[in-house]
Parts: sequence; C-alpha cells; structure tokens
Amino acid sequence: MNSSIILLIGNCIVDQIWQLEHFPAQDEEMRALAKTRVMGGNACNSARVLAMLGDQVELVSSLAQDAWGDWLLQQLSAQGISTQYCRQLTGFSTPESSIWLSRANGSRTIVHHRNLPELTLTELRQIPVENYQWIHLEGRNIETLATYLTELGGFNGRISLEIEKNRAGIESLLALVDVVIVSSAYLKSTGQTAEQCMTVFQRYNPALDVVCTLGEQGLIACDSASRMTRIEAEPVDRVVDTIGAGDCFIAGLIQQMVGQHDFHSALQVANRLAAKKIQHEGLVF
Repeated sequence: MNSSIILLIGNCIVDQIWQLEHFPAQDEEMRALAKTRVMGGNACNSARVLAMLGDQVELVSSLAQDAWGDWLLQQLSAQGISTQYCRQLTGFSTPESSIWLSRANGSRTIVHHRNLPELTLTELRQIPVENYQWIHLEGRNIETLATYLTELGGFNGRISLEIEKNRAGIESLLALVDVVIVSSAYLKSTGQTAEQCMTVFQRYNPALDVVCTLGEQGLIACDSASRMTRIEAEPVDRVVDTIGAGDCFIAGLIQQMVGQHDFHSALQVANRLAAKKIQHEGLVF
C-alpha cells in the first residue's frame, strides 16, 4: 500500500531564474546578477514544501522523456516525494519557465514554454485514491478533471483546487471539491472582488471553503458556514523572492487541515509560511 497521505496533481517543470538588479526597460541590455535552475510548477512547489514540513507526499505530473525529465524525477526522489504515477512521454520536451527576479523589489516576471500533453483520464484513473487523505489539484485540463472528479470513488478525504487562471469551464469543478484557493490574477481577469467571487462560488457549492489570496493585501476567506475572515499580509523586513509564495501558502493550508486544524486557523499558519518564504531565496527556509 502507498504510504503517501497527500496527493498533488499538476505541473512539474524546470525554472531558470535570472536575478536582475531591476526589471529591464524595452530594448535595454543588462547583465544578470545570478542564474539558477530549479524545479518549478505549482503542484511541484507545494509538494516540495509539504515534504520539507515532514509530510508524506505523492506528485502526479506529466513529464517528458528527455534529460530534464530524468533530472526532475531524480530531484523529486532526493526530496522524498513519490512519483510512481508520473508518466514520461517521448517526442516532447520538458516545460520550462524563464523567470526574471528583480532584486529591487522581489517581483518576478515569467515566460513559459510548454510542449507536453496534460495527464489523461486513463492515467488519472490508475491512481489508487483510497491511499490518500487529501487530494490537491491545479485548475487546468478542466474537462478531464471534471470527469475524473465526477467518477472519483473510494475516497473519504478532502479535495482542494487551485484556481490561478481564468480557464474556460473551471466553475464546473466547484461542486466536486471541498476547498478552493483563488489567485488575485483570477480576480483581476474576471473583474470580481474577492467578496463577489466567494459569493458566486458558494452558489455552485454551499459547502465550499474559499480563500482569495491578494498578495500585499493579505487574504479574504469564507467557510462553508458563511463565516468571513480577512487576514492582513504579515509584515516583512524585506521582500527578497516572491517565486512560489502562493505554492507555500497552499502547502501550509493543506498541512494544517490534514492535521485537523480548522479552516480559519489554518489560514493564519499558511499566511505566515508565505511571508517567511518571500524573505528568503528559493523554497528553503
């Protein structure tokens, strides 16, 4: 039997991070202060943080059959993250992101390239969900996820969903999950306030716990009993690196709720974890 208790389904990619003195102007030529290559992807980052916090974690992702795909599997194994249900596809390349990190203010700008299919329904059906206490999903590949979640059987835990982007049909997943984490980018693209978003989402699923992360403005959340929580961003001395802050928040929230902490107290811990992360370079605290 699989010993992992938290299952994450989503992206695992290669991030090439360029540290810059400041964000370049158009046509500006500048030297990078440093360059690093690390694992990335939302689900991968959250899995790494959970593993560092001592949780047993399984990551399921689509990978390419190339040198970087092999490297990703080696890195995940070294960090104690199980990947037995990942697949490697021939004829494709590992997705990569070029991330420009400004030392002036810690902001990051991302250019992403992907030439790799998403996980299929057949592959998702092979995962023995009865082995897990919690399933977390990136809100991508919507039609496949909707069918998968509708068919899901033998799972007695909870399911969380990250909504980072405004993908067509993503609302179809709301009735099939228990917790939703919504990004400020989604709110901006839809023109909704956090309060409006939570009201709309809970019309699809009144039992939903919803949190909208707002960056420097903290977060606003509403639980299934319609209790609202507003939490200010934790004060920090200096913002060093915001890459993966949202993924750290998600990892902290999941860990606390798996540990039977209530939604609102879990939000406090997750908020502090994200604040701690942005004061350090990378995902090592």
